[in-house]
Amino acid sequence: MAKKMMELGFTLYEARAYICLLRSYPATRYEISKNSSVPRSAIYDVMKRLEDGGAVSAISDDPKKYVPLPPDQFAALLEKRYKTRIDDFQASLGDLETNLESENLWNISGYQNLLLKAKEMISNAREQIYLSAWWNEVVELQDDLQAAAERGIKLVLFSLTRVPQLKGSIYSYDLDESELGTALNRKIILVRDMKELVMGEANERFSRKAAWTHNKAIVMIALNHIVLDVTLYGLRMEQDVSEVAIETQPGELELLGRLLRQRFPDNPAFFEDSLKGVSNGK
Repeated sequence: MAKKMMELGFTLYEARAYICLLRSYPATRYEISKNSSVPRSAIYDVMKRLEDGGAVSAISDDPKKYVPLPPDQFAALLEKRYKTRIDDFQASLGDLETNLESENLWNISGYQNLLLKAKEMISNAREQIYLSAWWNEVVELQDDLQAAAERGIKLVLFSLTRVPQLKGSIYSYDLDESELGTALNRKIILVRDMKELVMGEANERFSRKAAWTHNKAIVMIALNHIVLDVTLYGLRMEQDVSEVAIETQPGELELLGRLLRQRFPDNPAFFEDSLKGVSNGK
């Protein structure tokens, strides 16, 4: 618990003092120091900072005794405080001139940061999510994907492995992840609304760098990769995959079909609606 409080900006002594009060209150500074291993030379300043921050309150003066703010109220206080600070920070950034390009390719280091970015993208989706991933990552993202599907977001998921049951267009070869892992590395490709992409190796044991970008060309390359995998799945499994079709502009697939029929008038494949489920350029 002390470690978690330190991650929120508290010192070790402050964390120990607050936790000590949760276990036994009201208590004087002397009692808190004795029971929390906070040095007596430091306890005065520690309790003053906690009191100023609203984490504890004094209920008497002679001697001064303290009670802790209940944990749920303490968490709510911290949430409001940090949200206000973040909002102020974002507002101040609006006055800062920067040359950063929104379509740059950025690195995301570490497995947990990769998952956090994926969850953020799924939460921000407004139209569609195209995802290629293995069992482990789909399970990690399952609740977020389900929530997106329930709010009407189109979900297309391709996986070599078995995956949990989800609402959407799910294409899985149902292979065993442990067997695949002997020769292949787990990877994730996630495209949001044809606007944002994160992709890379999914490895919780060793820190790896994943790519994140809004670059339209890279986003579409990754999206077409997923669509091609689904299209091949449809051919191999003799399954209709027409719902994966994507168009960056309305009418693209219809135009492509017409041009191919004109170019290859003797090929019956182009007269059988064979372009369904095939992305622009494939």
